[in-house]
Amino acid sequence: MGTGWLSYPQLLVAKMRFTIQPEVILSHVEACPDAGGFVCFEGRVRNEHLGKDVVALEYEAHPEMAIAQGEQLLAEAIERFRLIDAVCVHRVGRLDVGELAVKIDVSAAHRREAFAGCEFIIDELKKRVPIWKKEHYADGNSGWIGIQEQPVTVDSVYDRQMRLPEVGVEGQNRLRQARVLVVGAGGLGCAAIPYLVAAGVGTVGICDGERVHVSNLHRQPMYGPGDIGLLKVDRVAVACGRLSPFVQVNAYPEQLTVENAEGMVKGYDIVIDGTDNFRTKFVLNRTCTSLGKPLIVAGIYKFDGQLLVIVPRGSGGCLRCVWPTEPTDGRIGTCADVGVLGFVPGLFGVQQAAEAIKLILGLPSAATSNVVVQNLLDGTQVLLPRAVSPDCPICSGIATVSD
Repeated sequence: MGTGWLSYPQLLVAKMRFTIQPEVILSHVEACPDAGGFVCFEGRVRNEHLGKDVVALEYEAHPEMAIAQGEQLLAEAIERFRLIDAVCVHRVGRLDVGELAVKIDVSAAHRREAFAGCEFIIDELKKRVPIWKKEHYADGNSGWIGIQEQPVTVDSVYDRQMRLPEVGVEGQNRLRQARVLVVGAGGLGCAAIPYLVAAGVGTVGICDGERVHVSNLHRQPMYGPGDIGLLKVDRVAVACGRLSPFVQVNAYPEQLTVENAEGMVKGYDIVIDGTDNFRTKFVLNRTCTSLGKPLIVAGIYKFDGQLLVIVPRGSGGCLRCVWPTEPTDGRIGTCADVGVLGFVPGLFGVQQAAEAIKLILGLPSAATSNVVVQNLLDGTQVLLPRAVSPDCPICSGIATVSD
């Protein structure tokens, strides 16, 4: 089966209701034994937009460009969400209220992939395919609007934080130019990522090779039951696209390893460690220190958490300065072992985002020279001073990324 992207001045659509009957009525995607989920989306002309009474829409497109971009979008959706087939039909010409404007059909082995793939196509269609619409209003006025245009501006979105003298226009430009990599899209990452995006960090990378599991939902609120079985990075990328049209999100559906760490990290200014294993944390420590990238580390255990910001060549040293011997995984119980309440990684993930934003804006932080230890039951906080260890192989330059 292939993809299809069609543009018709007229399109006949059968009007149906939910019925119980023996006949099988197919959509544009063909039925096959491998497909267990079929999803259809219909977008119709509505009678109101941004407070104005709409009487009709008029669509116009450059056929060759629209078809090329549309085919590319469908091919990407098929690959990313393991779809069996995907078809999108977008009408052009004048359409009255209630008429069908766009129709998307997808099929997949399971309904979750079908829903996610259809949602991805809907969201990306407006951003990537050059189709314009003219709105005709009840008062007789009309105007052409590019589908790719956003109804919000940078100044309007970030107005409140730009009022802070510590931010201003210059600080917002720093945020826009910044590139932050988040390794791990679990409890910590799901809390850090939305605030990075909402603050206007220009590029956010997300590295995680895992798929959503039902046990994740209580502490990873970027996912819902419909996301179970799907790649975390794909679902986070879709959510980030809804949060802000101004942020570039790069999704890496893979685990960070010694082999790919340097290539992954070198394209970013700051790295947030949202993992739950010591091996990855110490790989990031070596990599970031070697490449001169700040690393923001957090860890939780039951109701306690630790936070530290490792600034290369800073007075606080690195992870090996604090823990000369790398702990082995399994030595301290993970969330799967000892349990966790969702707000614990959430609060520390938000603090990781705050530390990244403070680094970008040049604001002070106690976490660059201390290990910040917090107990969320009694509200206590302790600052444990850090310093460069003369015996640290990382800070002395003896150890390499691959050690």
